[in-house]
Amino acid sequence: MNFGAFSGRLSFRRLLPLILLFGVVGEALAEAAAIVFATGNARIIAVDGSTRRAERGVPLEAGETVDTGDGKAQLRFRDGATISLQPGTQFRVEQFRFSEQNGQAAEEDMVVMRFLKGALRAVSGLIGKQKREQYRMDTAVGTIGIRGTEYASTMGADGLSVTTYVGLVEVCNTAGCSQVGPGQTLVVPDATSRPKLLPGSGQSRIAPTDPVPQLPPAQMTAPVAPQETHVPQQSPQSPPSANSPGFLR
Repeated sequence: MNFGAFSGRLSFRRLLPLILLFGVVGEALAEAAAIVFATGNARIIAVDGSTRRAERGVPLEAGETVDTGDGKAQLRFRDGATISLQPGTQFRVEQFRFSEQNGQAAEEDMVVMRFLKGALRAVSGLIGKQKREQYRMDTAVGTIGIRGTEYASTMGADGLSVTTYVGLVEVCNTAGCSQVGPGQTLVVPDATSRPKLLPGSGQSRIAPTDPVPQLPPAQMTAPVAPQETHVPQQSPQSPPSANSPGFLR
């Protein structure tokens, strides 16, 4: 008997359950969110460029892009966060890690997203509330960081706008950083201009039920390649509840 071959087969049999287990875990960790609902011709673009229809229950994995086309879509992330995407929006989850531990986010949990164009509304989940420094929304003109919040944002030819409903948002680029509190709107025309509040911003109350500002129609473009950047650091602050009323559906 070839004891070496027998021993090799035995070792492989012992390792096979672990290999399968790690494969399942890896697949689960890759799934970032799921489609809650979608309308129109909303679709998901995979990393390899293949597409599938965005439908209720369809998973969204890290590296994949949602292109709403003439429709809408709402995503629910594994940490409880929700994001609603308006028509003409392209949005990608670049990195996502969440390993819930008794209702708490782990130290290594993180979410990195890229808002390519359109309009969206976001409510943070456990990562945004408990690991704020590890939440990031990148755009072509600046990076959005939060302190446990609900906000709306538009991205188009005129740049980026961010309106905060609950909590606090900080937008940074190479020109500097600015914060936008409840009822305020911040604009960033380009990557070299410092984010600034709109004149009179915050003087009138803005509610979560108010509509997301509309952007002029934009030409559909292919999603840009993922980029690796450092997560902005923000000081902790007690987060509000993610179940705030009036979330766009």
